[in-house]
Amino acid sequence: MHFVIVSYTFPPSKEIGGRRWAKFSKELRNAGLQVSVICSKENDYKESDLEEYAGITINHLPKYYPVWLEGHAKTLFEKIAYKLCVSVLSKFIKNNIFDRGVAWKKPLIATLNKINKSKPIDVLIVSGAPFSLLYYASKFKLENKNVVYIADIRDPWTWGNLFGIPNMSAQKKQFQEYMELTAIKTCDMFVYPTKNMGDFLLQKYKDYTDKFYLLPHAYEPDKFKNIVKTNPKKGFIYGGTLYSAIDDYIKDLEVIVNQNLDTTFNWEIYTSTEYPLISSWFANGRIKVYGLIPETELFQKIANAKAYLAFFPPSDKDLISTKFFEIVYIGTPIIYVGEEGEVARFIRENKLGVHILPKNLMDELPKYIDGEITVENNSFDVTKYSFTNVTKEFLKILQHKFN
Repeated sequence: MHFVIVSYTFPPSKEIGGRRWAKFSKELRNAGLQVSVICSKENDYKESDLEEYAGITINHLPKYYPVWLEGHAKTLFEKIAYKLCVSVLSKFIKNNIFDRGVAWKKPLIATLNKINKSKPIDVLIVSGAPFSLLYYASKFKLENKNVVYIADIRDPWTWGNLFGIPNMSAQKKQFQEYMELTAIKTCDMFVYPTKNMGDFLLQKYKDYTDKFYLLPHAYEPDKFKNIVKTNPKKGFIYGGTLYSAIDDYIKDLEVIVNQNLDTTFNWEIYTSTEYPLISSWFANGRIKVYGLIPETELFQKIANAKAYLAFFPPSDKDLISTKFFEIVYIGTPIIYVGEEGEVARFIRENKLGVHILPKNLMDELPKYIDGEITVENNSFDVTKYSFTNVTKEFLKILQHKFN
């Protein structure tokens, strides 16, 4: 069988959006399937970056989308161009100006047709965001009905808080609704990574419930085979994006630390996020931010930390990422500070650590600075979330539905 995966970002890109199908593509290859990928080309792309993807055919398309429109405007010209696009141009087009796939319609369909002519496509998997790609793939599916089209979303689409969607005009929002419905109507399967996303879709699109499938985020156990655990474990740690809207939580944390200077509190953060609130002497130097480090080094540090301390804003209270499964596999307790949601339930019901509501942070976090954090790793079978096992289950579903 020939699988074609469309993922706007893909290694060597460091963007998290490329990780999901980069990992699944290797599992499909390892299962003996032919795999082709369509993705954007990185400026610093080198063939040597893709050695682990040997046997997978990579088809690159130019990005077209300007970096400065992603919020990284640096020069005066870029800042002016950004302002004009967002304030003026956006009003005259129906597309989402913050959708990086808006210029990919013709190139994507042309590339799919070229691949299909060379080696017929059996299964087409298209991952969004950018969500426009799911809509463009619908056009291809209508002309190639024998192709099994699987639409995949990593983030909420029309009901989400990202990509400028909450601030759209009613007319532009209506077009997003149209694209979403078209993708769902046209595809053979519509997959998503978290239960709360599925609950929303099942409620909103009751006529298409047979198409929806939970394809969870997964992890690679082999990454941790050289991890060495030491005792006693010390300090808290966090690795990844520092999400917006957590400033108030961090300010409360500074108060807690300054009121408990006789404790062993220490929190190391490894991130690529620019977060100016935390300076080198923030909270008497007990909280420090570092740049990203290699994954193996990060998880070695996580394995030796007392707890993985994560602060999530309300918008991300349902975001159960791959990193949670990785931390559970290692066995480090999780302290999650955020509103009630899927993350809180995941931690509480599986006894993987502690959930603290932001309003209770001042009272509850001090208990765990020098206290015990209870974890029962045996209550949750994390092995079923390995990429290998998730892929095996996914292929079983495909075989059952389409053979």
